[in-house]
Amino acid sequence: MISYFDLLLFPIFLYAEIHYRFKYFISLLKTREPEIVTDVPHRLEPNRPLPILLYVKDAHVYPITLHRVQAEIRTGQSAKRYELLSEHQSINEKHWWRVFDADVGDLSGWVEVVVMIDIEANGKRKVVQIDNYRTSSHAPFQVYLSKEPLPRFTGLYFGDAHTHSSYTDDQVEFGAPLSAARQLSRAMGLSFFCTTDHSYDLDDRVDDYLQNDPSLPKWKALQDEVTQLNSEGVPFVIVRGEETTVRNRDGRNVHLLIYGNRRFIPGSGDGAERWFQTRSEHDIKEAIQLKEADALAVAAHVLEPVPLLQRLFLGRGNWSEQDLRHDGLCGLQFANGSWGTGFDRGYELWIKLLLQGRRIVAVAGNDAHGNFNRFRQIGLPFFSIRESNEQIFGRMRTGVFLQKIISEASILDGLRAGATIVTDGPVIHLRAINELKETASVGQEIQGKEWTLMIDVVSSVEFGSVESIRCYRGVVGESRESLIVNEHPPSGTRRWKVNVQLLPRGTSYVRAEVRTRSAESYDGHSHFCITNALWLSPA
Repeated sequence: MISYFDLLLFPIFLYAEIHYRFKYFISLLKTREPEIVTDVPHRLEPNRPLPILLYVKDAHVYPITLHRVQAEIRTGQSAKRYELLSEHQSINEKHWWRVFDADVGDLSGWVEVVVMIDIEANGKRKVVQIDNYRTSSHAPFQVYLSKEPLPRFTGLYFGDAHTHSSYTDDQVEFGAPLSAARQLSRAMGLSFFCTTDHSYDLDDRVDDYLQNDPSLPKWKALQDEVTQLNSEGVPFVIVRGEETTVRNRDGRNVHLLIYGNRRFIPGSGDGAERWFQTRSEHDIKEAIQLKEADALAVAAHVLEPVPLLQRLFLGRGNWSEQDLRHDGLCGLQFANGSWGTGFDRGYELWIKLLLQGRRIVAVAGNDAHGNFNRFRQIGLPFFSIRESNEQIFGRMRTGVFLQKIISEASILDGLRAGATIVTDGPVIHLRAINELKETASVGQEIQGKEWTLMIDVVSSVEFGSVESIRCYRGVVGESRESLIVNEHPPSGTRRWKVNVQLLPRGTSYVRAEVRTRSAESYDGHSHFCITNALWLSPA
């Protein structure tokens, strides 16, 4: 059982479980109502209704009557009200949810969204705005209604490579249902996501998150639901997976994303289920060897700072350069929903590995537990809710270039090959053609005596015009990359092409980056895209 001290150490994400409390301790968050949360995408593709998620959890213990659900979408000049539900409905299920579609017409730009839920609980009727968490802001959601779809090329599909679902359900958190996450993801322009719930959640009993069940009913239910959803003919793919805790070379706990595996790999060292017992079942090498042949292993949030108390009491650590050299490790995730030292240090380590000839793939995710618009977590257990706008579902994206129909298998193949980009806005298509007119793209290798490198960059009004385009060449065995393209297109440029001639310099690679102008973007921030490596070999 998790202790009070555990909760001071444990990262607690949206959506916050508020009914559990420690013996002899009070909770200012606990109520005699189910958790009631609403959510919306942080952005919306053009010509789509705005999906509004209403999620009610633990109504089997705290039943309610739902009388009415309304939404209001506000612009600077006007407000439009929507009647989403007007039928009385008794809710007494553990997990009840519904997605309502609001037609936004020709609205564009920033809008505020307020959701009001009229309920009856414990014999009293009241209206809940946004959520029923005590101490949360209940503030309107901010949503950007784009006039343009996400920038993309033909055959490029976007997804979030690190997410958590409702199969995360324990003392402190729960995630979004898979089907609901699919609806909100499609509305924001995604084509897939990888569901990577913690291994220490997936081995629990269905009816008791404090007890493990060796028959793994939650894991089996996850597998069945992913298979069912992917068979429904919806043009969207859910990649099955888990985030398993493993031991690094120093014996400390790090997280490994396993994509496409149908066999559960345990990892409970930092799950705070056994006080002072932090040794996970497997080290990195053992866990990789346990995965199925077609499954992928990716190092999660490799160098995100780990708080001191988590290091001391949960045995957590970081991935090292040596850890990332394990055979069978396909990629690493340094883009984890926020900028900072974790992003910068992970990016630098990735380049160091490429220069050593390690063909490791960079992927992007957000480690989101729902939070499509607002990140909410328990601040000080159990006294307050803290909110922020980081680690939002789908904000940092993995783009996968596919030459065949999108499916779970084709996405895994694209990730495995490194035919991917990492972006939060603009996109890059990087190709090389040799003297024989043979062509290769990101993730591929091409031989030759000389090459023409072609860089195609696309941005949009939403993400701002292109400020800089850089292309780097790394020669295996050298200590630094060389900058071979450094262009700064004129302000207002949203599409740009660059060609450059290259001659052999031993086995090497090229990769490209773009940044946009912060002053011209929808949120006042610069946006980026980074390609994976395209490898060059002398003929």
